[in-house]
Amino acid sequence: MLRANKLHQGCARALDADAVTTPAKKKYAGFGLARSLMKTVGICAVLGSVPVLGLQAAEPGDESEVLREHIEQMQRDLLEMQARLDDLQRERDQERSERERIEQRVTEVADAAAAAAEEDADGINFGGAVRLNYGWRDYDDQNKDRVGDFELELFRINVNGSVGNVLLDAEWRRYNGFQAIHHAWMGYDFSDELQMQLGITQVPFGILPYGSHSFWFTGNYYLGYEDDYDTGVKFVHTPSDDWTFHYAFFKNPEYASDGRSDRYSFDLVTAGEQQNTETNQINFRAERHLVFGESVRADVGVSLQAGQMYNRATEKNGDRWAIGAHLDYYNGPWNLRLQAMRYEYNPKNPEGVSDDFVQKGAFGFPFLMAAEANVYNYSVSRSFNVDWGPITYVNCYNEGTFIDPDVDNSAESIQSTTGCAVGAGGVYAYFDWIAGKNMWFAGGDGLGLDASTAGKWRSRFNVNIGYYF
Repeated sequence: MLRANKLHQGCARALDADAVTTPAKKKYAGFGLARSLMKTVGICAVLGSVPVLGLQAAEPGDESEVLREHIEQMQRDLLEMQARLDDLQRERDQERSERERIEQRVTEVADAAAAAAEEDADGINFGGAVRLNYGWRDYDDQNKDRVGDFELELFRINVNGSVGNVLLDAEWRRYNGFQAIHHAWMGYDFSDELQMQLGITQVPFGILPYGSHSFWFTGNYYLGYEDDYDTGVKFVHTPSDDWTFHYAFFKNPEYASDGRSDRYSFDLVTAGEQQNTETNQINFRAERHLVFGESVRADVGVSLQAGQMYNRATEKNGDRWAIGAHLDYYNGPWNLRLQAMRYEYNPKNPEGVSDDFVQKGAFGFPFLMAAEANVYNYSVSRSFNVDWGPITYVNCYNEGTFIDPDVDNSAESIQSTTGCAVGAGGVYAYFDWIAGKNMWFAGGDGLGLDASTAGKWRSRFNVNIGYYF
């Protein structure tokens, strides 16, 4: 009995030693802990409980036989348990291997999808537009006799995309009688916050990309301060969702040939005694983005522009500058745009050539405009989502421009446009009534001129239908 008690005490200590372990040991010991416990239990059963039972139930001569039988039985049980543990280990290894195979396949699929998306994004896309235009002008008797004219107004080709992280965006246009580059630049994203554009790119001034909704833009377009494109380098900086900054340097307009009036943007052009051309221009624009609610926001900004104007007759550089402030306010479907600006041109003309007017040109026609003026613009619009057959979008607007020249022999210029734009699939159409007093493209001889037509209001009804692809 003393021997049995010692065996029981030894087995208890062994079991305690195997059972007491930290959670970390239990986590990583795994099946080894189970094997250790079973071995301890088996040995204790053989050397402890079994002999005691044998001593109590058998004669001294039969003790060794009973012990042998119990040992053999326990060995068989241990072998069977070992086999079960080996089966469980194999199943666990198979599950781990299958899981690793699935994870590897998921990674391969994800990598392939990312590579495909990057490949799709890396390439050049082509698009364009075809536009037809109907125009009725109350200041053109022959046009009125024909009840207006309907003709092809524009064919254009667009290309944009990227190759090797270098961006490309360009547009070529063919109008009746001439063709012109609208824009053409290559660029690079240095980060999510900073982009560079090099080439013929939009001048950052005022509300971007346009200060208007109508086909005719505001009067700033004809002055050269809305949707203007020059050749140089521009940086677009968006340090946060609250701010956007533009920094730019333009060597010259889109064409270095300053005598060419066949262009889209309104720039200084040389003809006759007017020999001034734009050069060495810098731009800075800052805009603050304000959010007041889910559908209420406002963009408030200032724009600065300064540059030289080279006179080919005197071979001297004059200077020019402009400053403006703007508000672009959205409240649901309503949009209000306000802009005020001041510009001045100080040319170095030859003797006998007035400094009060400079010559600009586009669409094949040069014209004179006041060299100094204050300009005020507004635009009010309301958009509608509709379901009228193919028509899904309508935007109606009223826009106005007041040009107040600050030179001698001048007169104010006014433009007002009322109309609606309609969207139906790839078709976008403008229906505009444009009225103007002393306004270029509305029966006027120029901008700010005290000409024979200065005090007369003229108007035209215009429908422009374009298919964009």
